[in-house]
Amino acid sequence: MMPNERPENELLLRLARPVFNVAWAERVGDLVRGDLDWDYLIALADRHGVIPLFVHNLNSVSTELVPLQVLSKLRDYNQENTRQSLLLTAELLRLMELLKANGIQAVPFKGPTLAMRAYGDVALREFSDLDLLVRTEDVSKVRKLLVGEGFKPNPELSGTQEAALIRFDCAYNFSNQKKVMFDVHWKFAAPHSFALETNGLWDRLETLTIGGKQLPTLSVEDLLQVICLHGLTHFWERLGWICDVAGLVELQKDIDWDSVIDSTARQGSRRVLSLGLVLAAELLEASVPPEVLQIAQNDTVVSALAEDLKRRLFADEPSASGIIDGALLQLRMRERKRDRIGVGLRLAATPRVYDWMLIPLPKWLFFLYYLLRPLRLAGKYGMKLLSGSRPAKNEVMNR
Repeated sequence: MMPNERPENELLLRLARPVFNVAWAERVGDLVRGDLDWDYLIALADRHGVIPLFVHNLNSVSTELVPLQVLSKLRDYNQENTRQSLLLTAELLRLMELLKANGIQAVPFKGPTLAMRAYGDVALREFSDLDLLVRTEDVSKVRKLLVGEGFKPNPELSGTQEAALIRFDCAYNFSNQKKVMFDVHWKFAAPHSFALETNGLWDRLETLTIGGKQLPTLSVEDLLQVICLHGLTHFWERLGWICDVAGLVELQKDIDWDSVIDSTARQGSRRVLSLGLVLAAELLEASVPPEVLQIAQNDTVVSALAEDLKRRLFADEPSASGIIDGALLQLRMRERKRDRIGVGLRLAATPRVYDWMLIPLPKWLFFLYYLLRPLRLAGKYGMKLLSGSRPAKNEVMNR
């Protein structure tokens, strides 16, 4: 069943696909000839980050029935996205050369490299920042190099705070005056979230050519797990992230599914993978192997979450997801009892950047953050719960 049965929603789902099936052309034509709210459709495609795919597939079918002002608006938006994508790709290539020259191994894993792996073209995926994975011991070196290139860390941290960030978090954010943003990762998620292995993946790296330059990239099996985790941490609120999964499944035909399933089972993250695959298959008809999809759909927790997320995806007013929703989602996604217990303890007690930015303490008193964090959370969210208001969107993932 199509979520929230509006023709605009169906048209978006048929055109926002990494691989367009010409068999859908007749239905697309029927929808375009109908009475569409184009302003709503453009706003929806923009909200879900899929205008490049939408325009690309619409051009491959027919544009003669689309109002000229709508086509003009879509093409202007698409041209701007292409310009931005090429600018960020050039910046990535430049900084990868800088890191390599300084003996630092870095792996870009979203942005242009994901666009090439899942869409075959950097201009077909929207991205506004660049994500790099580096080894933990190289984070401070990378910071110094980026600062030397005009980037500023966000937030500004003291040496003690930076050490705490590296210990308790997963990424360091940087931006420059050209509004180029880099997220430097040493893990793929914070300690209270799902932990994906990072040690072994360095031995599984592959190479990808962009702009005549060879770049290291994650194996497709590791990348699939990473993008499914990324979608989950953001409650799968954008169709574009589901398109990433669908595109990877469609374009990378040599995925070692046994390896992926074994890896997620070992790490207790099979539901994370399953949810992403179910959404990609049921919304975008991604060619997930039947036996893999069956395993995912047989999980009642995954099936229930998928139905809920599909409804929310096209809600007129996207519902805010706060710390309580996030904590419950984390618990529901856990497959093992020990993980369910651990996630609650880590969420409540693991210090985060907001804790040490709010109350700066000297290094020798850092242990107090373990006590201050649960008190801060209780004070911040306890009153909101008692008053019936909701915490800000996605705070659980960031606070």
